[in-house]
Amino acid sequence: MIFDSVKTEADLGKLKKRMFKDESLKKKMIGIRDGMRFRPNLASLQASNKIPLPNNAELFVLYKEMVESGEQKKILDVEKLLRKIKTKSNSGVAVVSLLTKPFPCPGRCTYCPTESNMPKSYLSKEPAAARALLNDFDPYRQINMRLKALEFNGHPTDKVEMIVIGGTWSFYHSVYQEEFMAECFRACNNYGRSKEEQIAKGEKTLDELQAINETAKNRIVGLSIETRPDYINLREIEKLRRLGVTKVEIGVQHLDNDILELTKRDMTTEESAVATEILRDNGFKVVYHMMPNLPGSNTQKDIDMFGELFAGKKYQPDMLKIYPCMVLEGSELYEEWRGGKFKAYTDKELLDVLIGAKKQVPPYVRILRVIRDIPATYIKEGSKISNLRQHLDLDMEKNGWQCKCIRCREVRDSDLDLKDFELKKIEYDTENGKEVFLSFEHISTGKLASFLRLRLPSKKAENNQLSVLRGATLVRELHTYGRMAVLSQKGEQSQHLGFGKRLLLEAEKISKGGGYGKVAVISGVGVRGYYRQRGYELKDTYMVKSLI
Repeated sequence: MIFDSVKTEADLGKLKKRMFKDESLKKKMIGIRDGMRFRPNLASLQASNKIPLPNNAELFVLYKEMVESGEQKKILDVEKLLRKIKTKSNSGVAVVSLLTKPFPCPGRCTYCPTESNMPKSYLSKEPAAARALLNDFDPYRQINMRLKALEFNGHPTDKVEMIVIGGTWSFYHSVYQEEFMAECFRACNNYGRSKEEQIAKGEKTLDELQAINETAKNRIVGLSIETRPDYINLREIEKLRRLGVTKVEIGVQHLDNDILELTKRDMTTEESAVATEILRDNGFKVVYHMMPNLPGSNTQKDIDMFGELFAGKKYQPDMLKIYPCMVLEGSELYEEWRGGKFKAYTDKELLDVLIGAKKQVPPYVRILRVIRDIPATYIKEGSKISNLRQHLDLDMEKNGWQCKCIRCREVRDSDLDLKDFELKKIEYDTENGKEVFLSFEHISTGKLASFLRLRLPSKKAENNQLSVLRGATLVRELHTYGRMAVLSQKGEQSQHLGFGKRLLLEAEKISKGGGYGKVAVISGVGVRGYYRQRGYELKDTYMVKSLI
């Protein structure tokens, strides 16, 4: 068993050097490289006997093949060493981003670039966009390619968080929406199956594909779309739930209506606040896209904006994506910049804004991004620092402050004793109810292992709600962090210490004590089985449990 002696990176290096002394392993590695297409001109390399050492991704595929054949026993420490980008599954799920077709956009925002073969605001050399273009925007092919890449790099893919990006989803034709989502579920249902077992396109309805996904090997446990706040209403909520959507990303951009008008956003902050409450009253997780550095703003105004997000009942998003404004060719802003009417922040000014923003983000919010992954060649003016998070981490270390957001506190691949976690509760009010953030946090470090978002709606919320939710509390999110636990395995990872179950029981206790007759969960399709085991039933796309 060749991997038994591997415990450190140095051991891994020694293993790679001695691998080609074993002809059978050498032959396997050449076959793996052929299949993965990681190395060009393998035939000539073999002929000259100058075959390069395997990289970790190639070695991981070899390891998996040997485990499956019985030649090698399973060793979790080896898997941790070989896993290429640990953060891809440290948050408990495999994230798959895919783009919709380049349909027209109803907006006319001055900062958005327009590229002929891309959805508005997206650029063909961005990673997810390049993958979409390569696959002709076919959702099935995009997902297949992404799952293969994640597996090759050592990440479990049985719990998938699907993120659909590319313009304003709510503006697309309903037929395209349904076909797109059906292909998402079909791709996950078929992944890893033999050709004989696979479901053909159009063979099953969306509802049937979702039912199959409940027990599939690769389950969609969360599904998000991007849209404009002014498209959110109860009819849209019904459509999103039927499609399986659990999280909605809305382009708020700024909280100053004058700035929104100047940039031709064609909406107001009041519409963002209303959309947020409608989404929350129906259990959705809400992500705000925020854009510091817009025309008409300044550094202090932007810092104050992030404070305003969490200062009262009006906004209170669950997650943030921060996209500092950049001057990109193909946008109206580019012409304004060329005419000397706009100047972007310096790197120092932008870092000051992001530091000011992070310091104000409460512990129940997750910052998903602090900059958009746009290749520097596109940026005419604006920050080209792609690793802004590292700069922020350095500032924390240097100046002795700590971001409290969920992402900065996840346990990830931690050596912490997971028995040293305690239950904590944070409450805050919004316009139509109370939010209760329950979490298990490490006693001394504050690291976060698991959390649950519970909404206690007021009577006022019923005007916004689907009928199935009236009289219910809403579990909007239940998430456990740490290295992803494969569905068929048990172990000492944080996802298998019962944190989720304990949080759910606490949520039910709070609900019953508050006089509510039932709990409704906006469950991802692939997690319905988890809630069924705990007494919940599927009703109108939600998992519901009576407390009476």
